Amino acid sequence: MSSMPQDNTRLTKGVAFQRGVYAFCRIFIGPFVNLIFHIKYKPCKVRSKTFLALGNHTQNLDPAFLVLGTRRHMRFVAGSTLTKGVAGFFLNPLFGIIPREKGAKGDATIARIEANLKAGISVGMFPEGNRSWDGETEFIPPRTARMAKESGAALLTYRFTGGYLLRPRWAEHRRRGPMRGELVHEYSPEELASMTEEEVYQAICRDLSVNAYEVQAAQGTCYRGKALAEGLQYAAYLCPHCQRLGSIRTQGDQIRCDCGLSARYMETGWFEKGDHMPFDNFAQWNRFQKKWIHENGPRLRLFTGQPITSDEGFQLSRVEHGVRTLLSENAKLVLYGDRVELSYPETHLVLRIEQISGCGTFLSRNLFFQCGPGTRYHLTAGHTVSTLKYYALWRGLSGREYL
Repeated sequence: MSSMPQDNTRLTKGVAFQRGVYAFCRIFIGPFVNLIFHIKYKPCKVRSKTFLALGNHTQNLDPAFLVLGTRRHMRFVAGSTLTKGVAGFFLNPLFGIIPREKGAKGDATIARIEANLKAGISVGMFPEGNRSWDGETEFIPPRTARMAKESGAALLTYRFTGGYLLRPRWAEHRRRGPMRGELVHEYSPEELASMTEEEVYQAICRDLSVNAYEVQAAQGTCYRGKALAEGLQYAAYLCPHCQRLGSIRTQGDQIRCDCGLSARYMETGWFEKGDHMPFDNFAQWNRFQKKWIHENGPRLRLFTGQPITSDEGFQLSRVEHGVRTLLSENAKLVLYGDRVELSYPETHLVLRIEQISGCGTFLSRNLFFQCGPGTRYHLTAGHTVSTLKYYALWRGLSGREYL
């Protein structure tokens, strides 16, 4: 177990108050949240006093759903931006958030999780780190299993279904339809001790694995709303017919590319195929995109004289050691095979691919490039731009697996 000296008195300070806040929210606010999201929970009773709860991530309110489903207090791991400024002023004392700096190594966060568990405070987290883009559970880091096994606490695995199709991460509008939550398994400390780290990892992946389209097909549910396809181009960055980047357009429930590809996004979440559309749903489409990036990475690295892709209209900020500086309201982002270029009036920044130690997306329009431990460039698109495109290409260009 990694070590970070912690004062248990400091860690437990405010826990009784936070439990009271949770109880108030669960009793008085929870019914309205459940009604709005049409979520139902499979009844369960958590036996363990202290636990690490892991869930698959489909909605921004998943932490609230996890508390409502288990009816237990826990501190949550969340992006460090929620612990700063006005948001942090309210959220920190009310909920005791454990901060996770995006793009940075997770050692400090893991140490805080372990310290809380050791102090008898349960912790909840979503090990994918991000909401699913395509309805399938994202990659779960193997170190999650090591942390669970070494924590000395129980492990809960909690699975949500229906949440992705209720509001896909890329979607401009929310739909109306059912969502469900269920406790898959409660592993006691003794049970975890009898398992190898690999067995714990496989159990976590199995318990949290969801394919939204398979669940929908089995249950036959519909998710009704307006303009169902709009926003898909945030995630669908590669046309499967002409294989151009950034050429997909949506309007209403229609999906098109000027090469002739067409499809309609239905209330089931599946596609009604038009011309040249080879896929039945976006999970299949995204698997194609990932494979294309993986296979074409070596070829794309040769694009050092001409851009692979570019977009304009970003708000650009630089964060150095936690201090944010706004650089431009209208920056241009250009990606080459060996570098990223960020430009705005009278300034031109060049980030070599090997300099970029981390890259990620959050919400639909936000992208960051981490350059070493202290500097991060944060971009927010002012219009519909696929930030996922840049994340996927960075992984392919830097030789990181992306399948």
